[in-house]
Amino acid sequence: MDGKQSRNTNALRKYGLYSSIVFQMLFIIGISFWGGHRLDLYFETGSSVLALVIGLSGLCLSLYTTLKRLEVLNKEEENEAHK
Repeated sequence: MDGKQSRNTNALRKYGLYSSIVFQMLFIIGISFWGGHRLDLYFETGSSVLALVIGLSGLCLSLYTTLKRLEVLNKEEENEAHK
């Protein structure tokens, strides 16, 4: 019974970790597009240039942080598998 329970808690832990990565990614992208839009309104650019540039920069940042976080998680899983 302990083996089944530990597998369930391990699966839930993994689910929580990966879902937190998704929410972090969405947060970074959303804040950057929102901030770019607010700056477009503040500087009255008449277009969405800042929203696009800052939003795409946020997209790149979120991809970078996601890949780094997944790399760390994969190394942790490899270490646990070798124990």
